[in-house]
Amino acid sequence: MPDNNKKILIMEAGGIGDIVMSTPALRALREKFSDSEIVLLTVPRTAQAVNIKRYANRIICFKQEAFSKGPSQPFYTQILSNIKLLWALRKERFDMMIDLEAIESWKSSLLRYVFYKCVGAKKKVGRNSNGKGFFLDVKVSDELFGTVHEVDRKLLIARTLGAETEQTKQEFYISTEDRVFINRWLMDSGIDDNRTIVAIQPGAFVPSREWKSEGFVEIGRKLFQKYKAQVIITGGNNDNAAYEINEALQDIKPILAVGLSLGKLGALLERVHLFISNDTGPFHIADAINTPYVVLFGPENFYRYGPYDSISNSRLVTGIKVSCSPCLRHTCTTHECMESITTDMVWNGAESLLNERVL
Repeated sequence: MPDNNKKILIMEAGGIGDIVMSTPALRALREKFSDSEIVLLTVPRTAQAVNIKRYANRIICFKQEAFSKGPSQPFYTQILSNIKLLWALRKERFDMMIDLEAIESWKSSLLRYVFYKCVGAKKKVGRNSNGKGFFLDVKVSDELFGTVHEVDRKLLIARTLGAETEQTKQEFYISTEDRVFINRWLMDSGIDDNRTIVAIQPGAFVPSREWKSEGFVEIGRKLFQKYKAQVIITGGNNDNAAYEINEALQDIKPILAVGLSLGKLGALLERVHLFISNDTGPFHIADAINTPYVVLFGPENFYRYGPYDSISNSRLVTGIKVSCSPCLRHTCTTHECMESITTDMVWNGAESLLNERVL
């Protein structure tokens, strides 16, 4: 069957940051297979992060996240919870299945092997992460703790399939409706357009990547004291750290912005002068839309997941390198790498970016 007349399943089963970092590869694959039917398979929490019409004909979501970086679940749960999905995908008779995600453990390798067998695509393409993609038909070399950025790792898959591109800019879709909503929300919150606005993201989808709440409290207070900044605290509805920090900073009247849709969060980040975040999905949104940001890295590989589009417009703050880092742990008992990040380190990054823009 000609390259441009296929039925293709592209899988991106990571988090918010993963789908944002996939957009250059998705765009290149759409251009290469312009006449093919492309189906994007992702997870519910990231589906709203992309303008699907740019990359695929349809989008399908897992019922339960099968390969995410979340807490480990029993093997049978991850397969059986998606059994209806597997059956539906098998009936589609895909010519090719392209997996943009790394295979980060042998358990994930086995899950993928079973999953791919059930889907039954004629050709399986993906990353041979440290030898864990042995079952793939087209294996793309991938070293989990190497120095290649995740955007470029995903693009390598596209290029292996002939989807060459020089357009590596990440994309994040923000609708006119979301911009209107945020503009009205800021106005209703009494935020003066001439005032410095700083958003802080104290939570993280992976708990091992969270910095101490008292550090964010100190940074928030310093931002107010030096710049009279309006501090906005972002996060999910269940981010306890966001509520704690909001309570601790009542003397400077922060604004709590939890539970926003991804589009509204992106529209908010367009309006702020600075974003300060742990290593978690929203900072990749800031990277894609060129909002200045400070990002805190502890256990994860910052070469792979750090700034990409906004290197000159960002500051990367890293903890000390400990014997177990980089690591892929969801939780951590010692938290040594994150605890080693000081408020001075974060403040220096924030101050240097704000001084370029508001003084």
